[in-house]
Amino acid sequence: MKLKKLKDIPYQIAQLLASNEDVVRLIYNDEPSVLLTKNQITVGVNDLINDDYIGFYPATESGIKDIERNTFIIINCEDFNLQAADKNVTVSGAIYITTDKARGTLKALADEGAARKQDWNYEGEMKDKEFFEKLDEIKSYWTNKVNVSFSTGDLVTDNYLKWICFQPILRRIYGCSFLPYHDYGKGGRGWRDLWQDCLALLIMEPDMVRNMIVDNYGGVRIDGSNATIIGSKQGEFIADRNNITRVWMDHAFWPFVTTKLYIDQTGDIEILLEKASYFKDLQSQRGTAQDKEWTVQYGNKQKSVSEEVYQGTILEHVLLQNLCAFYDVGEHNQMRLRGADWNDALDMADEKGESVAFTCAYAGNFKDIAVLLRSLKEKCGFESIEILEEIKVLLETSKDVFDDVTRKRELLDSYVKSCEHNISGKTILVDVDELCKNLEEKSDWMMENIRKNEWISSKDRKGWFNGYYDNHGRQVESAASENVKMMLTGQVFAIMSGTAQPKQIEAICKSADEYLFDKKAGGYRLNTNFHEEKFDLGRMFGFAYGEKENGAVFSHMTVMYANALYKRGFVKEGHKALQTLADKALDFETSKIYPGIPESRHGRMFRHCKYILPEHILPLILQ
Repeated sequence: MKLKKLKDIPYQIAQLLASNEDVVRLIYNDEPSVLLTKNQITVGVNDLINDDYIGFYPATESGIKDIERNTFIIINCEDFNLQAADKNVTVSGAIYITTDKARGTLKALADEGAARKQDWNYEGEMKDKEFFEKLDEIKSYWTNKVNVSFSTGDLVTDNYLKWICFQPILRRIYGCSFLPYHDYGKGGRGWRDLWQDCLALLIMEPDMVRNMIVDNYGGVRIDGSNATIIGSKQGEFIADRNNITRVWMDHAFWPFVTTKLYIDQTGDIEILLEKASYFKDLQSQRGTAQDKEWTVQYGNKQKSVSEEVYQGTILEHVLLQNLCAFYDVGEHNQMRLRGADWNDALDMADEKGESVAFTCAYAGNFKDIAVLLRSLKEKCGFESIEILEEIKVLLETSKDVFDDVTRKRELLDSYVKSCEHNISGKTILVDVDELCKNLEEKSDWMMENIRKNEWISSKDRKGWFNGYYDNHGRQVESAASENVKMMLTGQVFAIMSGTAQPKQIEAICKSADEYLFDKKAGGYRLNTNFHEEKFDLGRMFGFAYGEKENGAVFSHMTVMYANALYKRGFVKEGHKALQTLADKALDFETSKIYPGIPESRHGRMFRHCKYILPEHILPLILQ
C-alpha cells in the first residue's frame, strides 16, 4: 500500500492472551499500546522498504546489531533513523514491536495499554474519535456475526473456515449473486437456498433457526411439490402468475435434511409437532395440471372444504413430500427426473428421464425419518401420530405395488386428484411403529432395486452406480472402454444413503480417482467427457467439457462426496476431497477470489458457491 504516512494501526485487545501463539508488543513513541500476533502484523504489509512504502522485516536480517531475534519492525519510511538501545529498537517517528512470550508480562501490558485507544496525528490533523468509535462498532458487529472459532493446527485453514462461515451471511443479504463471479441470475433465493441458509445459521445464529424452519414448510404444496418464487419476507411464497410449470424432483429431499440436522444439534425433536399451512396456487397434480377453481382471491394457503386454512404438523409435511416422491417413478421404477434435480442443467428429460441418484437420496431419508419417529415416541410418549386423511393411500405396504410402475403411478394419481382444490381437513391417527416399518420397507426396496439394476462393473475391481436415465429411457452411464461415462452425483447419494455397500464404496473411490479426479482443476469433476451433445438429458452437454455443469469441479457436490465418505468411515478419501478444494481456492494466483468455497472451477474461472456451508460440511466441522 503506497502511503507517505502511517494511517492506521491494527487494533486488538487482550483476547490474544488466551492463545498459545507468539504474541508481540506494539509500541508507539515508547508507549505500549496493543497486542498482536505476528501473523496479523505481517499479513498485507508490503515487505519492500523504499521512499513510498511501509514495510516490515526481521531486525536481525536488517544489519542492525544488538537486537534480540524475532523482533520485527514496522517503519514509516520518511523517518528512517534507527538506533540500538538495549535489546529494543528506537525508531524516530515510527513504531516497533518485540516478541514477548511471558504471560505475566503480557497481562501487565494488556492492563497498561492494550485496552486503551490512541489518538493518531496524521498530516497535522487530529483524527475524529467518534468516527473511529463507530468504525470499531462496525468491525465488532461483523466479527461477532462469525462467532465460531476453529483450531485445526493450521492457522491458514482456521482463517479460511471463518470466511466460509461469513459467506452465507453475505448471500442472505445480497442473494445468489452477491459477487460478480458468484453464480448466475438476478440475485434472488430459491427453494434449496431457504433450507441451506438455515444450516449455516445453526452454528452462527441458532436462536432464529427454529422459526425459519417452521415458516419455510409453508412453501410445501399438498401434492408434495413446492413454491418456487420466494418472497422478501420470511415464510413468504408467491404464486407463479406466468404459468411456467417446473418441478425439481430433488426439492422434497432438502427440507428433512435440514430439519434432521437441526434436531441433531439442538435435541428439539418437538419441532416435528409444530404446525404449518400448505402453499396453494394454480398448479396442481405435481405440476401436471391446473386447478381451474383457484383464484387470486383464494389466497396462497391451502384450505379445507370448510374454507378454513388447513395446518398440518411439520412431520406431516415431511411424510407427504417423501411419500409422493416414492410413487412418482419412470419406466425403470426410479424416481422421475422431471424438470431437473440438484443439477439444474439436467433439464431436457422431463418425459422419460429418471434420477437414480436422488432415488438413493430419498431412500436414505426414509430410514432417517423412521429413526426420528422412534425418538419422538420415546421422548414424548406418542404411540400414534395425526396426519391428513387423504395421505393414508400413500402408506401402501404391498411389495407387489412397489414392483409395479403402473400401479404406483395410479396410486399417486388418485391422491393428487383427491386434493386438487380443497381438502377434507379430516385427520386420522397412524401407529408410530407401523409407520416406521412402512418407511423402512420402502427404503429397503429402493436400495435393493438400485443395487440389483444400476451397478456398473468395470475392470480392476472398479465400479459405480448409474445415476440417470435420459429422455429416451436409456441408462446414461457406462464402463465402455472406448468412452467411460461416469457422473459423481449418483455415487455421492449412493454412499451417503447407505445404498452402496462397503466393497462398492471401495470400487467407487477407485473409479472416481481414475476417471473424475483432476488435481489441477481442483478436485473431482462432476462427470467424465461424454463426447456428445446429449440434449435428451440436459443443456449441460451444450457446454464445452470442463465448463459449468459439464465436467467442472462443483464444490457443493465434492463436499457432499467428502461428507458421504466420512459418514461411511472412509476418512482418508473424504479428506482428500476437501483438502484439494481448499488448496485450489487458497491458491490466489490461480483462483483470484476472496476467501471461500467457489461454486465451481471451470476453464480459467472460479464461481462462488451459493451453498457455502451446506448441510454436509457442517457435521464435518462440528465433529
